[in-house]
Amino acid sequence: MPESVSKPPLAESLHPVETGFVRFFVHLATTVGLPRSVGEIFGLLFASMAPVSFDEVVARLGISKGSASQGLRLLTQIGAVSQVYVRGDRRTFYLAETRMRQLFSKALQESLRPHLEGNSRHIGLLEETIEENAAALGPAAGHYRSRAHSLRVWNEKALALLPLLDMLSPLLAPFLPFNLVKSDSASEPDSKTS
Repeated sequence: MPESVSKPPLAESLHPVETGFVRFFVHLATTVGLPRSVGEIFGLLFASMAPVSFDEVVARLGISKGSASQGLRLLTQIGAVSQVYVRGDRRTFYLAETRMRQLFSKALQESLRPHLEGNSRHIGLLEETIEENAAALGPAAGHYRSRAHSLRVWNEKALALLPLLDMLSPLLAPFLPFNLVKSDSASEPDSKTS
């Protein structure tokens, strides 16, 4: 089990079970191109039985306040984490979203859709570049036009599938590598209020 040389081992204050959850989500986060700290934070919150404060995230994971702040902001923005109120405590607490439908739907809307819409602009610029250079490209211009057209079709199909994926997410959840599905009526910790 070799650890990355660029990052020290996980903080000592984590229970081995918590460490297992954290490592799982670190692997998942880095696989999809997110920073390691985002996986660490979500793993800690996911494993926690109660909401976790910002200071506890920093202390228990041994990460900087900047990394914690940036990671929590991203996780909150995509709907993977929510801020919760804890009676009698003025600190900000965080709770992981555990319903796959909510996570999947929010990720599609907040993350994938803007990228796909941005791809349309990039493809348009690529098509313009091909046309501006068509004479110099000679016979290769037709090849590049065909490839750019393929990109446009793929991107448009992916955009068209987003609403369908959102609707199907409850059905797809059991086939995902981990099952976070919880019914909307599942009880939340007593410290969470609307």
